[in-house]
Amino acid sequence: MDYRRTVIFSVIKANSTIMLRKLSGFIILLLAFVFSGCAKKEDSEAILTMNADKIAASVPADGYGSLKDQNIQYFGRWDFSDSTKYNSWWGGAYIRVNFTGTTVKIKTGNISNFYASIDGGPWISYKHTGGVIDLTATPLSNGAHTLSVAQGSDYDYLFSFEGLLLDEGAVTSKPAVSSYLIEYIGDSITAGYLDDQANVSDYAWICSEALHTEHTQIAYPGIALVSSPRHGTAMDKQYFKLKTPNYATSVNWDFSRYTPQAIVLNLGTNDSDYEDSDSVFQAVYFQLLQDIRTRFPQAEIFVLRTFLGIRSQPTAAAVAARIVAGDKKVHYVNTEGWIAQNTTDYLADNLHPSEAGHIKIAGLLQAVLAPYVNNTQLIPDGTYSIVNRNSGLVMDAAGQGTASGTAIQQWTDNNGINQRWVVKYLGDNRYQITGQQSGKSLDMKGQSLQDGAELQLYDYNGGENQQWTLSSVNGGYYYITGVQSGKVLEIPAQSTAAGAAVKQYTNNGGAHQQWEFRVIRN
Repeated sequence: MDYRRTVIFSVIKANSTIMLRKLSGFIILLLAFVFSGCAKKEDSEAILTMNADKIAASVPADGYGSLKDQNIQYFGRWDFSDSTKYNSWWGGAYIRVNFTGTTVKIKTGNISNFYASIDGGPWISYKHTGGVIDLTATPLSNGAHTLSVAQGSDYDYLFSFEGLLLDEGAVTSKPAVSSYLIEYIGDSITAGYLDDQANVSDYAWICSEALHTEHTQIAYPGIALVSSPRHGTAMDKQYFKLKTPNYATSVNWDFSRYTPQAIVLNLGTNDSDYEDSDSVFQAVYFQLLQDIRTRFPQAEIFVLRTFLGIRSQPTAAAVAARIVAGDKKVHYVNTEGWIAQNTTDYLADNLHPSEAGHIKIAGLLQAVLAPYVNNTQLIPDGTYSIVNRNSGLVMDAAGQGTASGTAIQQWTDNNGINQRWVVKYLGDNRYQITGQQSGKSLDMKGQSLQDGAELQLYDYNGGENQQWTLSSVNGGYYYITGVQSGKVLEIPAQSTAAGAAVKQYTNNGGAHQQWEFRVIRN
């Protein structure tokens, strides 16, 4: 009896142990499942919480369209120090943003002329108005839209922005913007003075929009280059200020706020009274260019000849002096012939371009800037004959020479291999030009920076006296400009004689400085 009880007890104990182990495993699995579910739930809640935090962080404290809305992008010299309104005092300042809904209004803190473009449409004018301005008198279709708003009122360029008013539930998002910024420095011509839509219809705005770049305009009607008792504070001083000459006192502009990749200057028209000598004008222009270079070491700087040719000689000389000083990213742009007085290119005053004139200027300037903005190769790599516009004769290695030092001349086209030139693109609108017969490059003799220096053949060594930039001229011709000297290749004295040497000279816009690249098809 005791034995059987012991056996039964042992069996029961063994079964119980097995059952307990199974039960424990089940409990462990059950607990694991429960805790796993809890953990997953907690993880999900954590993820949702983090996402909610991100969403909350993206919603401006004062709502979409407010001054705290970081989706609104600002271009120009803006002052953000006032939390109730953001101000810009130079013309051509603008904002861009995307928004949803069917309506949008802008709040401004001043009365002026404002211009708005929705979904890339035409600029709509809102003149002599302020406060809350309804930009959608006719509601839009429901969905996503783009908005650009600019200001432009002659002499008074204050844009005091207080925010946008959107539909209930509408949101904003950042617009697509270009990483390339062009800054324009000028006077009334650059500011679009007397044009119906001022800054948004001037050559600077039109050119940049065509190039798909962002842009700023530091321009003011009547401003000269050189400060003086008669001119007052001119651009040599005012460029470095937050505000226009309208304001007697202004803090300095913080140049760390944005960095333009290109800068275009058009100054000198209001120095036409010649109160200052050409030498003073040149020295002041040189200093301004140097000061700009200090702020923006990598920018390509383009100095335009004034459209009427006022102060063109000291302007070109200032650029040449900067190049001699070692600045290889400054360029003189000869605008002679771009627009003509006593035509529809000008308004009745024969001083300010008409809207048609601005469009023409913008197109020509676009061709100059495009190789730098888009790294556009103006002519493909290949073999060409290079034809002078004035003479119709071609660039030729004298005497079919192949030795270093062989002179380059113009000659009647005879299809000689010494008249064939291999063009290779080096980037940044720079080209190497090599004689097909000799295998040697076009080279400015002695690395000269002087007018009248001769062109020759030489072994290519990568020197900047062997590199050339191209600038488009109407009719399919180009200026060929030495990177080192900043001077263009020409046939001296406008000669049409075979054997005339090719030399370099300051750009004066003559046909003897213009060249066509004709493809050689083997």
